[in-house]
Amino acid sequence: MLLHSSGIAIAGVPAVPDTDKGFDDPIPQGEFDELFIPLKRVQNLFLVEARVDSLIGNFILDTGAPHLVLNKTYFTEGRKAEGEGVSYGITGGGNTILNTTIDSLIITDMFYTNVDADIVNLGHLEDARGVKILGLLGASLFKEVEMEIDYRNNLLILYKLDKEGNRIVGNERTQLPDVDMSIDITNDIIFMDVVAAEKKLRFCLDTGAERNVISNTLSNKIIKHFQLTTPGGLTGSNGNSQLILNGQMDSVIIGGKSFVAMPFILTNLNYLQLVYDTNINGILGYDYLSKGIVTINHKKEAINHVFLY
Repeated sequence: MLLHSSGIAIAGVPAVPDTDKGFDDPIPQGEFDELFIPLKRVQNLFLVEARVDSLIGNFILDTGAPHLVLNKTYFTEGRKAEGEGVSYGITGGGNTILNTTIDSLIITDMFYTNVDADIVNLGHLEDARGVKILGLLGASLFKEVEMEIDYRNNLLILYKLDKEGNRIVGNERTQLPDVDMSIDITNDIIFMDVVAAEKKLRFCLDTGAERNVISNTLSNKIIKHFQLTTPGGLTGSNGNSQLILNGQMDSVIIGGKSFVAMPFILTNLNYLQLVYDTNINGILGYDYLSKGIVTINHKKEAINHVFLY
């Protein structure tokens, strides 16, 4: 799921409501124990250079997408998706999704073979950024490795894991994490508990979201802690639009740590809840993730975050 804040926010990650489409989990291959991958920052998005079959280009690192997504501009051949086969974002559906299986996906010294993918139109993202985007690297690609994302230094480090989910190398920790907590993985999407107004909420952790988001359907007891800054408009890839409010939550608690005046946008998440087929109260994106170094371990269903002040 993608949002940008240059006047208009775009809900750009398409997905189908039937998230259990029988896609096989891709298995990372390659001769590495730890892999250092440069991230290219474009506004509040982070891109990874990768190769799909014979085509090389930029892919958005996007744990808010369940799996690999390819841009219809460059990948035109596919089969119609099962079920409704229509893409959805925050503002709703409208774009038809195709499915395909690529021969190979290569990210530096790591590669995958016979990877299932969605094909959707991502032209609106390219237009907004002025950069060629071949697709999205979704969460299922990283289930067998530990991800360490250093937003300050624009670096992604992937660690191979043993059967228990421990790193084969690089186990030493130079700094204790500020947040160390369990996560829930539903349909390949990462969910975390966030506390606001003494109520536990369910948030998606999304490396492809340029803003934090909180649902406007929450109770008034919670919404009254949202402090408005400026209004704005939200336009999705299908042309639908809805009102968003820009502001901040006076206090939220994540992993036992309190965050004061954290930026959020307030909008309706009903469509996204349909996509993920689970309850969702909000999204933690760049505004949270950019505070330091985030480590995600799917096997242990755990996340930790070291903040760099």
